[in-house]
Formats: sequence, C-alpha cells, structure tokens
Amino acid sequence: LKGLSPDGQLTDLLPEGLDTYVWRPDLSFDAKKVLFCKKDSDGPSFQLFEVNIDGSGLKQLTESPHDDLDPIYLPDGKIAFCTTRAHTYVRCLPTSPCFVLARCEGDGSNIRIISRNNEPDYLPSLLPNGSLVYTRWEYTERPLWRLQGLWTMNPDGSNQKVYFGNMH
Repeated sequence: LKGLSPDGQLTDLLPEGLDTYVWRPDLSFDAKKVLFCKKDSDGPSFQLFEVNIDGSGLKQLTESPHDDLDPIYLPDGKIAFCTTRAHTYVRCLPTSPCFVLARCEGDGSNIRIISRNNEPDYLPSLLPNGSLVYTRWEYTERPLWRLQGLWTMNPDGSNQKVYFGNMH
C-alpha cells in the first residue's frame, strides 16, 4: 500500500490467479523486499519466498516436504524461521510435527536448526538488542494449548532462556 488513505495505491506482490496461501510477511530492513511463506493449495508444505516491493523478482528460498513458516530478516543478512525439519513431534499427538526455530543464509541455503526440543516454537521476532523472542508451547502440566510462554535466544541459537510466562 502506497499512501495510507482510502485512495492509496495497492500493488500485488504475487502474480494473479495463484491458488495459494500466504503467511506472515516481513519487510526487509531497507524496505526493498518482502519475505514470506507460501503454500500452493495443492502443494505439500509451506516454503519461504522473497519478492521485491514492486512485485518483481519473486524467488523461492526453501524447498522440502517440511513446513517452513514465520520467516524474519536478521540484521546480519540471514533469515530466522520456524520449521518441522527437526523430525520431532508433539507429545500428545505423535503424528503432528513439532515446529522448532532454524536459520539460513539470505538465499535459503545452509539451513541450521537453532532450537532443538520437543516443545513447539513459533513466531520469532527481533528484539532491539538483536536477540530473538518467540513463543513456546510448554506441554508439561499445561493442557491448554493457548498458554505459550515467551522465550529468547541469540540468533545463533545460544543463550536460550525464558522471558515471560507459563511459570509456577
């Protein structure tokens, strides 16, 4: 949207006619690109994509049978995101893959898992100090899936610690 008013101009970032689901876009630090995850209606999983803000240069960054969700740009040019690539599963539903956090190069290469656990991690965001904040569904003694604590870690996966919530 260019111009925050009723007569603002909209620009479609994806080609018309796609039967696809798009989730959680993130604007690059220089405001020239948009990072997002997308799954075609007949596709097996969500993958990461990037496009210029004028809708040109659409490119797929990841490709696998696993879901890659919630991507964000990192200040060092890398990308953090949630993925099912760790082959862990939610304890009460062993057929449901557990999302963990990962990072990769800006072009989608060199994917590395940075939160190895069996508790689902979601929605990474960047804090002003450069660390990541994200939600974690802590299964232990918590029957309500809506209760998710906030955790932090460095973008390389080190120094994971609880930030807020879901404590006795």
